[in-house]
Amino acid sequence: MRQSISDKTVVYHIIEHCYSHGVRHVIISPGSRNAPLIISFPASKKFTCLTIVDERSAAYFALGLARETNLPVALICTSGTAALNYTPAISEAFYQQIPLIAITADRPPEYVDQADGQTIRQQGIFSNFVRYECQMPVGDLASDDRWLVDRRLNEAFKNALGAVRGPVHINVPFREPLYETIDAGTLPQPSIVPVAQGASVNEVLLDDLHFELSQYRKVMFLVGATVPDSDLKRLVAGLVAKGVVVITENLSNLPEEGTFGNTDRLLEGFDAEDPAFTPDLLITLDIPVLSKKLKQRLRKYSPRAHWHFSNQEILIDTYQCLTRQIPADAVEILGELVTRMKQLSSDYAEIFENAKQKVRRRHYEYLEGLGWCDLKVFEQISRKMPGLQQIHLANSTPVRYGQLFDWDETCVFFSNRGTSGIDGCVSTAAGAAYKADQPVTLISGDLGFMYDTNGLWHRYLPSTFRVIVINNGGGGIFRFIPGPSKTEELEPYFEARGNHQCRGIAETFGLQYYAAGNSDELDQILEHFWSDKGRPALLEIFTPGQENGEILREYFSYLRGR
Repeated sequence: MRQSISDKTVVYHIIEHCYSHGVRHVIISPGSRNAPLIISFPASKKFTCLTIVDERSAAYFALGLARETNLPVALICTSGTAALNYTPAISEAFYQQIPLIAITADRPPEYVDQADGQTIRQQGIFSNFVRYECQMPVGDLASDDRWLVDRRLNEAFKNALGAVRGPVHINVPFREPLYETIDAGTLPQPSIVPVAQGASVNEVLLDDLHFELSQYRKVMFLVGATVPDSDLKRLVAGLVAKGVVVITENLSNLPEEGTFGNTDRLLEGFDAEDPAFTPDLLITLDIPVLSKKLKQRLRKYSPRAHWHFSNQEILIDTYQCLTRQIPADAVEILGELVTRMKQLSSDYAEIFENAKQKVRRRHYEYLEGLGWCDLKVFEQISRKMPGLQQIHLANSTPVRYGQLFDWDETCVFFSNRGTSGIDGCVSTAAGAAYKADQPVTLISGDLGFMYDTNGLWHRYLPSTFRVIVINNGGGGIFRFIPGPSKTEELEPYFEARGNHQCRGIAETFGLQYYAAGNSDELDQILEHFWSDKGRPALLEIFTPGQENGEILREYFSYLRGR
């Protein structure tokens, strides 16, 4: 059956490249200048096309969906500020190395800076946060124009899906009329170049790394936020068996026996000046690590050597002790090294196990007498959370509280830790929930949730989607971190305190609403909160905001035995 698409033939090239390079979902925000794209993508019958009005939410939804499917997701919007609204999610995708394909419609170049509606300097607007950007020719495509379009689109997907993945920007100017169509069957097939796979293991590099590794007795492998990966799990199991200390977060999705999680909790098991913590060799991957305390300690007490696996062109020296940046597949290289390395002859892992057990006991001792506060809320949620959940932790305090507790090992965790902003947490979780095989629960503070309520403004929330909002009246993180907690400007400017509630928002977007204001109420609600209700649900938990910072400081002091 013939399909009618826009008569702007550049659109046909974009469609064919998107499909050939793995795009299966397209998130469309309504507009007029992007009409040729809106007409053509659904008409092609190649994609699942979703409509999300708010471009900022649409981009975060796409980020969650791309991370969930491990496939590129395309975004389509109209010209002007609509395109600018993609920026937060594009920057998050850049630092998480997630392939978003931002396709922005634009006015013709001759109208830029001529006081025409919805016309801005749109070319290059994401230049700091994309792997590649290009502008398509405007008007009918001659032979050389088609060659140029295909070359630029091939380059775009090469950069989006290469050794370092990430977002790309394709800017597409259109002249009117915008709604004319042609038969796609009359158009020649575009020239598409598949993205090449990475190089094989370098034996010379392996020999060199194995020789250096044999010089060290205390080796630490540090893993930050990453998607569940069976190959990485096997590698970690092999490293643990050889005596390597493997430090993880719940965002690492590596609940492997013998690893050391709950990082900020674990660190309190070591004296501040204790050299036993510091490794001879630190090994890291090109993924973000949450714990600021861990970064500070490794910067202050540097290991003898630091290997960082990264295919990026920039040098990444997070811990200020880099000795090698290795452009290779870390799991493949380290997997080969594990088979060659001998058992490490030190009690390094035993030292960490002793620290882990010491602070674990004190953690549960402190919780026994704890009254109603944010820390108590997380204790109850982590204890009641059913298995096989996908848990999204919003910035700022939820993701940090989440690291302090033990969760069901069948749960997986995500958070927007590329740029660590509070915006987009609802939309990202919703995008993941749309395609996830397991139920998704978002845990957010009140500011993070309020910031992104438009993340609920669409038709794609599954009935299993759950949102937990911990409403402590403002930005609780500022009562804990040094500096803001001691200033007169804390409440009006840092915390932005208010008395906003979520009931009306839940009703507006069709979510079932629950509220809890003490431990007994919360326990009762959590007993049935995740049962199937036929629609999404939101639980709002009210806590006393002013006490939380002091309680958290007391908690860490108790872990240290003070």
